[in-house]
Amino acid sequence: MATAEAPLPEASLPSAQPSADEPATDGSSIGERHTGKPSDRGALRSLTVNSLGIMATTVVNAGLGYGYWTLAARIMPSTEVGLGSAATSALVIISLVVHLGAGVGLIARLPQRATAEQWRLTVVATLAATTGGTLLVAAVAELPLGLLVAPLGPLTRDPWFALWFVLGAAGWTGSGVLDYLFIAERRAGLMLVRNTATAVAKLGGLAVVAVAVPEAGAMGLLLTWSLSGLLGTGAGLLLCHRRVRPLGRVPLRAAGAELVLLARPALGHHAISVAGLVPTYLLPVAVTARLGASANAAFYITWMIGSAIFMISPAVSSALFAEGSHQRGGLRRIALRSLGVTVASIAVPAGVLCAIGHPVLGIFGAGYRQGYGLLVVLVLSAFPDAVSNVAVATLRVRGLLNRAAALNAVIAAVAVAGTWFSTPPLGILGAGVSWLGAQLVGALAVLVFHRRLLPPKDRND
Repeated sequence: MATAEAPLPEASLPSAQPSADEPATDGSSIGERHTGKPSDRGALRSLTVNSLGIMATTVVNAGLGYGYWTLAARIMPSTEVGLGSAATSALVIISLVVHLGAGVGLIARLPQRATAEQWRLTVVATLAATTGGTLLVAAVAELPLGLLVAPLGPLTRDPWFALWFVLGAAGWTGSGVLDYLFIAERRAGLMLVRNTATAVAKLGGLAVVAVAVPEAGAMGLLLTWSLSGLLGTGAGLLLCHRRVRPLGRVPLRAAGAELVLLARPALGHHAISVAGLVPTYLLPVAVTARLGASANAAFYITWMIGSAIFMISPAVSSALFAEGSHQRGGLRRIALRSLGVTVASIAVPAGVLCAIGHPVLGIFGAGYRQGYGLLVVLVLSAFPDAVSNVAVATLRVRGLLNRAAALNAVIAAVAVAGTWFSTPPLGILGAGVSWLGAQLVGALAVLVFHRRLLPPKDRND
């Protein structure tokens, strides 16, 4: 497990930003350098706007992504769609493995940078290291992927397929890092613009392929995916340069020193994020292993429908991380208010999903209605999930990354182990009960160990 940078003591935080002659030297928590008490109303407004931008981005990507794969399924044989989806999934996974921790780390680092030069150094160094690292990892991974994963054989046989695979992975890394930059600067609206441009270009590109080169097959999918990722990076750089802060050259030696400083907290943030993502990928595998592919189809469709409600809490928590990183004072108050915002935002969609879930599942076929009980359980789990997400966000702000990673790891372990043992007697409902149980364990841990997992009261509280 990755360890975290030791945070500064609560009582010894300086009240002023570092001067240009005294750059921040800790990479763990940006908010440690900023402690003036903000207007609660202004902070809550900023948090809400940033949250809405993140949620809107998720909705746009989901909607246009659905259109993209629907079009692909209509114009290409299923074998080509399967190969294309396998290749694009592989390049996205490689991209995430390389940039996830470093990207999240920007949310914690950028508010520390007192001057434009320091800010530019951090951004350019992170972008260069992650995109360069992705190019290298993707190029090295092509041979084993092509040999070991049969559908990805073209990676070892077709040089153009291999080239666009590598370029696509780098493009999605650049796009992802810039999204974290926009969240860090509390400009999630720019992230929405960038993602919309990327998704529209990807869908439009596929439509052009369908008309101009209908026989392109999987290569057409990979090409549109990769070009849209590169376009997204270009659009993000332009938005950053014109709407946030100008970019430019940085001293090579200073960039190297900055990357060394950021390495340890990046590993901590990576561990937190990976632990949070593990159940998403392992629960379907566990259901398939214990109940078979047919049962997993019902589970996966139900999970995807229920996931509509799961975007709310992570969005608010990401905005809380950014807000707290800019202004440490009053973190506990803002955290509690963000929890209230999350619960209130979940309540109505939860009721709607429970009311219409049965007929919605029926759209996919009569057999999928068996997932209604699972859907209700998943909806209920969103409430305790909000508690642990808020706790993790505040731990990130305070630089207590090992505690946040441990909390997410416990939740993941309970969910996966519970699914493995409960699905034989309970069917797919067992996976939902295990997921709910894991979220309750996480929320209970936050309440019991609140002195270690939640920020202390502000002096003025």
